[in-house]
Amino acid sequence: MKPKSYFPYLLFRWFLIRQIGVLALLFVGLSVGLSAWLLAQGDGAQVTQVGLWLVLVALFLGFVSASLVSVIMARRMLIPLGRLIHKTRRTREFPFAQEEVNRDEEMPQDEPGEWVELERALNRLGRDLRNKTIGLSREKTELRAIMSSVSEAILAISKDRRLLFYNSHFAYLFNLRGASNDALLSEILRAPDVLAAYSAALAGETLRREIELTVDAERMPRHFQLSIAPLVKKHNSEIYGAVGILHDITELKRVERIRIEFVGNVSHELRTPVTTINGYVQTILQDVANGRMDQIAEFLSIVSQNVVRLKDLVEDLLDLSSLESGQELKIERTNVRLVTELVISQLDAKAHKIHMSYDFDEMDVDPKRLEQVMRNLLENAVRYVPAGRTIEIRWSEDLAAGIRRLSVKDDGHGIAAEHQARLFERFYRVDEGRSRSQGGTGIGLALVKHIMQRHGGRIRVESEIGRGAEFICEFPLSPKVSLK
Repeated sequence: MKPKSYFPYLLFRWFLIRQIGVLALLFVGLSVGLSAWLLAQGDGAQVTQVGLWLVLVALFLGFVSASLVSVIMARRMLIPLGRLIHKTRRTREFPFAQEEVNRDEEMPQDEPGEWVELERALNRLGRDLRNKTIGLSREKTELRAIMSSVSEAILAISKDRRLLFYNSHFAYLFNLRGASNDALLSEILRAPDVLAAYSAALAGETLRREIELTVDAERMPRHFQLSIAPLVKKHNSEIYGAVGILHDITELKRVERIRIEFVGNVSHELRTPVTTINGYVQTILQDVANGRMDQIAEFLSIVSQNVVRLKDLVEDLLDLSSLESGQELKIERTNVRLVTELVISQLDAKAHKIHMSYDFDEMDVDPKRLEQVMRNLLENAVRYVPAGRTIEIRWSEDLAAGIRRLSVKDDGHGIAAEHQARLFERFYRVDEGRSRSQGGTGIGLALVKHIMQRHGGRIRVESEIGRGAEFICEFPLSPKVSLK
């Protein structure tokens, strides 16, 4: 395919006007000179007139011939220039046309040598520019893809504190989908700690600090580890901006808080029965030493109750630990009706009205863990619902959603909304004193949550103050045992 032609008409016109103008002046000058010379000879008027016309015709033909030669030579000289101008323009376009910048073999060989050398040099320059531009474009695309896939939020700013770059996660967190690249940092983030950190980075410091920001996407504060460093030019070490990475450590903070609370709660829960046992044992020993035996049976009964409480707490902790460590479940076909009736028969639930309904009788589940789920949910219902109230147990299935549901619903006092989010945390109690006085260990619902997660299901609560509470467990039709 022959490259497109481009002709420099402006330069061609400029050259011809001056070339023909010079020839015209030369023609007029020669005509006047020769005419004067012929007239000066005086060989006869007729001869002189004939010679004058011959000279003028010859000069005119010479002028026309010289003009045609000038046109042909000008065009011949300027065609390569036009091709080079066209190629130079094409070299700046992207995406590049390979045939426009890599065509040494198609250059005419009969053109002046300097034009050929110039075009070859331009071809080499075009190839280098094309390869570098394509490489830079590919690197830029890959960098943007990498930055967009990074789970941390990334923000780079210029020396004048305007946005240079931010990835998709940062745009999501701080609602920057339509933000201009010329926006100031202070218009996006108004946290003094962040602004001070970027100012320090622009001054040449590299730093890391913990900050708390309100995320627009969630309208809630989150904890971040901000790592920030200056952007420096290689050739002169000039700082032209700063880049920061926001590592979301909210979940780590939450886990750390839960761990600290767990250690404190375990210590407290163990200390209470151990202290009670120790006190009554010391009292019994003193009574035996003093010969007073009338209250020993009562004291031993209290000691026994605290031992049972301590035993239940340790067993629940061991069960929770085994579930978290990935203990294998024993999935088998289980009759949910028999498990439900067994758990109810073992509870002191005579003061409550219990209604049961079943849409099916059997499901694939770990029977031991299902019994734990039923026992914890029903014990809570019996423990916190006033006598005479109703507890409804319903087994239903939703084939479209691929789940089977266990619903334990009561018409008790209900649970306030601010407690529902943390209800399944270990040792979290809605009413500390009332819960302990009624014998709960504080980790029953946490145990239920982990059992449901191991079965590939989930548990949730729906409740309003004064309207009771409903705990809903959703088991998958085909259990997908999770190791977490």
